[in-house]
Amino acid sequence: MTFLDETVRSAAAAVEGGFFFRKLGLPFDYLSRPDDFPSKAFATTKEARSGLPNPMGIGGGFAFSCRNHALMFDSYLLRLELGIETESDAMILDRLIGGLIRLATVAPKAFLVGGLAPDGRGFYAVSPWENHAAWSFSAFRGLRTAAIAPESQEKFKSIAGKWFERLTRDRFHLTAIDGKPVADGDLTRLDPDMGPVYLAALLTAAAAGGGDADYAAYAEAAEQDGRARLMAAAVAAPPDMDRLLWRQAALSVVAEADPEPGRASLARDRMRENAIAAAERVPLWREWDKSLLDADVDLNWRTFAKIPWVAPDGLGFIPGASWNRLFNERALEDSLKAMLVLVLAGDGELAEPHVPEMEQCLAGTPWDKVVGLSALSPALAAYARGVELGLWDRGLYDSRHDAGAGEAPLAAKYLEPGYDDENPEKAGHVCKQSDRKHPQAQAKGEGGRRRKRKRWK
Repeated sequence: MTFLDETVRSAAAAVEGGFFFRKLGLPFDYLSRPDDFPSKAFATTKEARSGLPNPMGIGGGFAFSCRNHALMFDSYLLRLELGIETESDAMILDRLIGGLIRLATVAPKAFLVGGLAPDGRGFYAVSPWENHAAWSFSAFRGLRTAAIAPESQEKFKSIAGKWFERLTRDRFHLTAIDGKPVADGDLTRLDPDMGPVYLAALLTAAAAGGGDADYAAYAEAAEQDGRARLMAAAVAAPPDMDRLLWRQAALSVVAEADPEPGRASLARDRMRENAIAAAERVPLWREWDKSLLDADVDLNWRTFAKIPWVAPDGLGFIPGASWNRLFNERALEDSLKAMLVLVLAGDGELAEPHVPEMEQCLAGTPWDKVVGLSALSPALAAYARGVELGLWDRGLYDSRHDAGAGEAPLAAKYLEPGYDDENPEKAGHVCKQSDRKHPQAQAKGEGGRRRKRKRWK
């Protein structure tokens, strides 16, 4: 392994050891002490159903699971597609497949949850548009790759179809679990955020259904008002990096799957504009104050005095020293999301001038000291996308694709006859004995067996 790959593997180890609950296949928002995982600081099912600490669950420990899961799913899947995965990567991806399925099936009537309580049952009533953008991106990736087995893709098709049916019934106006409208939830709006997300949802449904009518519905929406959903390119200065990231992810779906070259080209133009705006934010990691890195980690919202929840982004509690450490990571988080927006554009020449800055961040961040997953998950995805573009660790990629080099990638082994039967503990869609007591694992299963590395283009 190269030096940069080694440091990113340390970031992955931090995620897998302190944030990721394998039984659910889902990550939690912030660090849990190793001897208390899943952390007792996370909201319980009862608290989540009661809207504590707030209806969106911000501060409860799993409000951002869906979004961070999508970035983890993309990074682990892409490592497999590129042939640079380790056996651990492949096993984590199995669990992430299960998490993708749970997010859209655990709640009634195909309600997409933003995350799950540690017991696998509790979730919050409000799931904003960013969650739908993230889940759609993951489902699309799973449907279009040749690196995930057919049985998993059949699950994705069915689940994506039901998710899309709910959106259609609600006329693409997001609602809470009780049917009440969600603020900023009109996916049909002709603006730079909702336009791409709406089109990506239509293309995900088309990828799941595969019928001419699905693509015709997409084409009609894409052509509306002079291709307004692809023409809108306004980028706030400075941009909200979370919104910009999910807009970019949605545009990547359009750029890859739109059958009409002109529209796909428009999507790529918008992605380059987003990348240029994001590039200015890449150096933000240097503003990260590391003086708090050794402070105790006690991210339990119950220890703070409650205050009324008054806004969609309200925290609902008074932060203390540990939370200041978490909030302080926002500079690092925004920087890494900016990197991901930049490399998602798929333009190596555009990204090349920023490679030294990105490498310094990836190589120099003490990943084991990071307490918020939203600052870790984009690092994994940005690194893998950078390898795909040839921005770094080119030797690692080339060595794994040299026909005369060593052992075949792990993905190739899954093509061997009888591999699943001989290795049931590695088949994500087969519950291990230790998981059988967990009702969600038993009812929903995990992901499916992967088959090969190639990506569909």
